[in-house]
Amino acid sequence: MERRVKTEMQPPMAGAGRLWLAAKEGRPTRRPQILPADRPELPMLVSFEGLSPEEQHKALSAFPGGRRFVLAS
Repeated sequence: MERRVKTEMQPPMAGAGRLWLAAKEGRPTRRPQILPADRPELPMLVSFEGLSPEEQHKALSAFPGGRRFVLAS
């Protein structure tokens, strides 16, 4: 005779279910904060290896969308 025991354990939730449950319970999530599309982007720090500081400034000014980036040094 086979005996089975039913447990109340639930399988781990997938990403969307876990986020929904955290929001429902008012718990913070470990997701990175994403800015809304209508707000300006934050500048990103970049550096170039093997280039002098003057060459880095020239390379960044010639790069399309270079205003979004700031030299780290």
